Amino acid sequence: MARRGRLPFGVGCIQAQRCHTGRCPTGVATQSRWLMRGLDPALKSTRLANDVITLPKELMDLAHRCGKVHPAQVTLDHLEIIDDRFRGRPAALLFGYEPGWELPSEVDRAEIVRLMSGGADRPMAPDTVPAVA
Repeated sequence: MARRGRLPFGVGCIQAQRCHTGRCPTGVATQSRWLMRGLDPALKSTRLANDVITLPKELMDLAHRCGKVHPAQVTLDHLEIIDDRFRGRPAALLFGYEPGWELPSEVDRAEIVRLMSGGADRPMAPDTVPAVA
């Protein structure tokens, strides 16, 4: 499942990589009134809304593909970054993450599993929190 920063694309970003210059050719990242004329708010707002609506569904799909019930359980150990030669590299190794840095606490992970498993109507006693791998 490939994913890039979608939200800028929803409003017209073409990845010209000139955001920091104030000379974005599509008008997305600029203060120039002339360049801003290229933006069509009516069209772009619909595209952006569609992206925002589908993002949670895609995050849940990603979590399920990783064998997890919620995106908060997905760690960098589940992901690979594909380079320009189509080689996969473990994301944790590539970014130098240490084990456990990106995870919610043990109690929060157990609560996520309980909520996502249909147990939202049953409060869990603090001393009965199951271990989550």
